[in-house]
Amino acid sequence: MMQDPRQEDAFASPAFSGQAWRIVGGQSLRGRIQPHGSKNGALPTLAATLLLPGQTVLHNVPPIADAHTMVELLRCFGLTVMAQAPSLSSLRITNNGLATHSAPAELCARMRASHYVLGPVALQLGRAELAMPGGCDLGERPVTHLLAPLEALSAETCVESGRIAVQAKRLRGSLVTLDPRHRNPGATFVALMAAVLAEGRTVIENASFEPDVVSFGHLLNRAGASIEGIGTATLVVTGVPSLHGVEHHINLDRLEAGTFMCAAAATRGEITVEGITAAELAAFVEKLAEAGVIVSETGAEVTAKAPGRLRGVDVVTDPFPAFPTDLQPPFAAVLATAEGTSSIVETVYERRLQYAEQLAKMGAQVQLLDSHRLAITGVPRLRGARVEAGNIRDGAALVIAALSAEGESIVFGRRFVARGYGGLEDKLRSLGAHIELAD
Repeated sequence: MMQDPRQEDAFASPAFSGQAWRIVGGQSLRGRIQPHGSKNGALPTLAATLLLPGQTVLHNVPPIADAHTMVELLRCFGLTVMAQAPSLSSLRITNNGLATHSAPAELCARMRASHYVLGPVALQLGRAELAMPGGCDLGERPVTHLLAPLEALSAETCVESGRIAVQAKRLRGSLVTLDPRHRNPGATFVALMAAVLAEGRTVIENASFEPDVVSFGHLLNRAGASIEGIGTATLVVTGVPSLHGVEHHINLDRLEAGTFMCAAAATRGEITVEGITAAELAAFVEKLAEAGVIVSETGAEVTAKAPGRLRGVDVVTDPFPAFPTDLQPPFAAVLATAEGTSSIVETVYERRLQYAEQLAKMGAQVQLLDSHRLAITGVPRLRGARVEAGNIRDGAALVIAALSAEGESIVFGRRFVARGYGGLEDKLRSLGAHIELAD
């Protein structure tokens, strides 16, 4: 059956109207939701289709701005991307060869994940050149750890005048030792995409084994790669001459799931998240329980129930399976009304705690000890205020705080949140939230 050509644009230009949300807090959120496909899994998966000749079908592609940007990048390189009816979260991607080795700087500046295309493009064309990636302002975010795996496999890289260039006419398998201080998923994705087509055997040490990386490894193996050790910190990759297109379901977003569990905790409600297991959230679930949230698991779903006021806990972020940095801001919104004093130690990003000033506008008792440490003394209730988010996860935190607050809040920065959460206001309304778009 011929595909309706009009579907090609169905996943092309998101209509994210409205700059802010108007939220009236005080309503306990209750109900069930299913997360979209994982943001952090979908972006490298989309980039990997540059390595897969022929047709690839991806399901559970999240309706977020960053996924739209990655699709635009793929089209710039010559791939055809069409949304499949009836579900626009399923994409058919056709790769008949790449048309160029570069892409517009404006696209690269929209998101951090634009760097994922460097390795695949260089492997196909011998070289790739892009402007420096954009993304959330979380402090210094050098790209050296993302280029190091390519260099270990004999690629040549250069960062100069705001651009990144990679030459990779012939990659050779080698030992790739990632930063032992952080099992970085981004560097793991980059290393895997390069190693699967490198000549010989590659060993990747200190690899991330979070759910997004596990799903990605299985995708590449189904496409013809040879990866052993998936789900562990040591990956062994035997290079193959070529890959092929596949059909793949992107894993659900555990960070979106955790965000909704925080919303249940902050509003003293009860939310069941479908399609996610407690193991995927690991230390985060343990901290919820320590704070007094009743967390239960039935099959592939997790329920968070907050029977009353919670108690403060201490949090230290670290790579999976430890407490995730991306759930630290939403959890801070929970701790803002917990009894006692909590502490947060952020080990990944130097500007991850910048939401503290905005929470203070809502009456939160927060003390920024330094760029990596925050103390929170819980108050009985937050109050509505006008606040502004500067990145994805800060925005989620402020929305949760507003949902728990007394009175009306205006939360600006919706454009940032839309990069990581699709249809957030619709899901919150289905749980009983009073939330609408505001200019």
